[in-house]
Amino acid sequence: MSRTAGAGAGCYPYVKWGCGFVDFDNDGHKDIFVANGHTEDNIEERDHTTSYRCRNTVLQNTATGKFVNVSDVCGIGSLPPHAARGVAFDDLDNDGAVDVVILNSRERPTILRNLYYVLGGKNHWLQLRLEGVKTNRDGVGARVRVVAGDLAQIDEVHSGRGYQSHWGSRLHFGLGAHERVERIEVHWIGGGVDVFENLAVDRLMTLREGTSQVRRRAEEETSSRTETSDP
Repeated sequence: MSRTAGAGAGCYPYVKWGCGFVDFDNDGHKDIFVANGHTEDNIEERDHTTSYRCRNTVLQNTATGKFVNVSDVCGIGSLPPHAARGVAFDDLDNDGAVDVVILNSRERPTILRNLYYVLGGKNHWLQLRLEGVKTNRDGVGARVRVVAGDLAQIDEVHSGRGYQSHWGSRLHFGLGAHERVERIEVHWIGGGVDVFENLAVDRLMTLREGTSQVRRRAEEETSSRTETSDP
């Protein structure tokens, strides 16, 4: 499906060292960033279709099942090529736009600041940090569903992503024009579920396991039924 969707456009000749689905413009549709390089520093001498140092690739999600290569127009097309060996994504300056850090072979890393809001972007966002109590502290393995109007998104907390890469456990959700989040469901490892409702956007929230009102009501009802049915 990669060729049909255009999800590999612009990077087929290269060796890929990191790939992330990231909503760079917070429209609710995740884009793709691919860090490219090669293992052989003289590969150009015998293969003219590729190179040791390569430009990285940014593919914009059109929300129609297709991706478009925007590498030359998003700001990275004019950067010098490097041989990437890993990539990480996080909101480094806490402005709501996800930035990129690329590990380069034999050279200093590259840090790409996302200027979406500096350039006047208006879409909303929400970032979540999970805090486990009965499960592991960072909520690794938890699945989160965020609903804002007609937009529903699912993400999971991972302990590592890609080759030599990890970009923390904070989850980022682009919300487009939606100004409220109606519902967040956190499915923890072990089966516990917390539900948070009617939440403000454009902020980082920490969700602690077992603290949602919906979960508490469910536990109280279960406890009540148990007490009533005991002989």
